[in-house]
Amino acid sequence: MRLSLTARLIITFVVITVACFSVVGLLLFKAVSRRVYIHDQTNIMLDARHLRRLAEELQSPDDVVAHKDRLIALVLGDNANGLRVIDRNGRVLIDHVPLDYPLPTQPQVPADQRIVPDSIQSWKDRNGDEIRGVATAATLKDGEPVTIAVARSLADRTALLAKYRSDVSLSLLTGLLVAVLLSYLLVRRALRPLRTMAESAAAITAQRLSTRMPLQDAPTELLALATSLNDMLARLEQGFARVWQFTVDLAHDLRTPIGNLRGANEVALNRQRSIAEYEALLGSNIEECDRVSRTIESVLFLARAESPQFAMQRMELDTVQELQRIADYFEGLSAEAEVTIVVDATATVLADRDLFRRAVSNLLSNALRYTPSGETIRLRAADTGNAVEVSVENPGRSIDPEHLDKLFDRFYRADRARSDSASSTGLGLSIVKSIMELHGGTVSVQSERGLTRFSLHFPPAPGTSRLGYASSTQPTPQH
Repeated sequence: MRLSLTARLIITFVVITVACFSVVGLLLFKAVSRRVYIHDQTNIMLDARHLRRLAEELQSPDDVVAHKDRLIALVLGDNANGLRVIDRNGRVLIDHVPLDYPLPTQPQVPADQRIVPDSIQSWKDRNGDEIRGVATAATLKDGEPVTIAVARSLADRTALLAKYRSDVSLSLLTGLLVAVLLSYLLVRRALRPLRTMAESAAAITAQRLSTRMPLQDAPTELLALATSLNDMLARLEQGFARVWQFTVDLAHDLRTPIGNLRGANEVALNRQRSIAEYEALLGSNIEECDRVSRTIESVLFLARAESPQFAMQRMELDTVQELQRIADYFEGLSAEAEVTIVVDATATVLADRDLFRRAVSNLLSNALRYTPSGETIRLRAADTGNAVEVSVENPGRSIDPEHLDKLFDRFYRADRARSDSASSTGLGLSIVKSIMELHGGTVSVQSERGLTRFSLHFPPAPGTSRLGYASSTQPTPQH
């Protein structure tokens, strides 16, 4: 059976309370018992000593009988006490035993030996009650020996201690009931913040992710938990918001090419077309399908990049070779746009080769789109000490400052910063940002005075080599 936290705490408190009460009650009972027995033992010992001194002052056994009342007075006041004096012939001189329990007839302590606590003996009466006492020898003035037996029945003490034990047990039971009640009330009150947190958590749904755990009444032990849960909820809310926005943007971007395909096909079916017109229609449809494919491929890449299972193969890359390879790949496009690509690299970077090429290629493709003819795009790489910076710099119309912080958002297009929406999926810079996050780096952009610079900041590679290289890719002359 699974117990609630309240039940567990109550059981724990009750067990501790019962254990404490039991130990304290047992210790008190033993202490009281010991004090009672020591008190009776001391009284028996003192009475025996006193009686022996008085007997030594008497002349003869007859004198003992004559002073009977005086000797009995030493043990009077308690019916549990008993006194018996016997001469050497066994004649009983004094017999005062109200409860009629047996007394020893032979001396246990010689007349010349001191009576001490160890001299006290213990025996049972016919009812099984304990008797404690001592028998000592005494010598009268005439030299006649007598035996003085002093004892006390502990039946009343046993009854008293039994009553005390019952009272302790009753107190323990009462304390147990009170402990259960108080533990329940206190635990319920102490766990109220936890119940409040549970109620708040139960109210959280996909539509109410803004709900937070209350912190004002949370105890110190739960404050850290509540804060962590609130931070988690904030991350979930941001994640849901991004997914929702991403879904909306994706649907919007896919609707355009699909709408174009449907519209072009409907127009073509309105009347008979020539073969050339049908061929142009099919070519346009293929372009729209390519655009949809690029969008889907980019979305899949972003999804894989955000997966914890995404694996990279990092290695030391010579930025000179890598940037030159990328520049050579874009040679045809740069020549068509009459743009020169210049490589200036002096660093080694620790990165995944395919991801590195994709990030730089996305930036270079974006730069080619907005660089005027006859201008130069510069690919640079340098070790700044804190990071390896790889940058793509191109001239052209500056991006408005209000757009800079949003350029790396998915499907974001600024009117002047990204005007060619037909050839762009709006995911290129988002992919660059994801690639840099995978490498533990960052991406930044600066755009002012007609010059735009995108920079990739990679963590420095150990044993970075200093390589110097500069080259350029010249555009093919256009006639």
